Amino acid sequence: MNIYNRCFDDQRQLRIRLETAAIEGIFELAEGRALELAWSFMLDYENSLNPQEDRKEWAELLSRLCIHRIVPSPRILALARRLIKSAKIKPRDALHVACAETGGCDYFVTCDDDLVRAVQTRRRTPKLRVVATNPVEFIRREGESRG
Repeated sequence: MNIYNRCFDDQRQLRIRLETAAIEGIFELAEGRALELAWSFMLDYENSLNPQEDRKEWAELLSRLCIHRIVPSPRILALARRLIKSAKIKPRDALHVACAETGGCDYFVTCDDDLVRAVQTRRRTPKLRVVATNPVEFIRREGESRG
């Protein structure tokens, strides 16, 4: 959910400005159908917990760019449990990663450096195919592959 709310963070910090610009680029690519985004039940859940209506509405609006919808399944829950136990990923984060993996996503984009590291470490085993990345790194890779 952090990528949907990054634009509301303190833009005086360079890293946050860069991530905000990269996230805006991701959404522009999705609008142009150059990327396909996925929205999960976990994003619905976390967005519902947001006490700030403007942020909640913003995320809901952006969710409409998502072509794929990931619904709960026993497979997601089982994978999340394995990630919690073996990779020491927090339960909600594990569910997000499990949604991306089970939903067939190529990338899991987050601003959480610790989560990116945990998933990258876990990818070394044959268990995960999804690549966790920061939005700035994702845009850099996309620019190289398109350019």
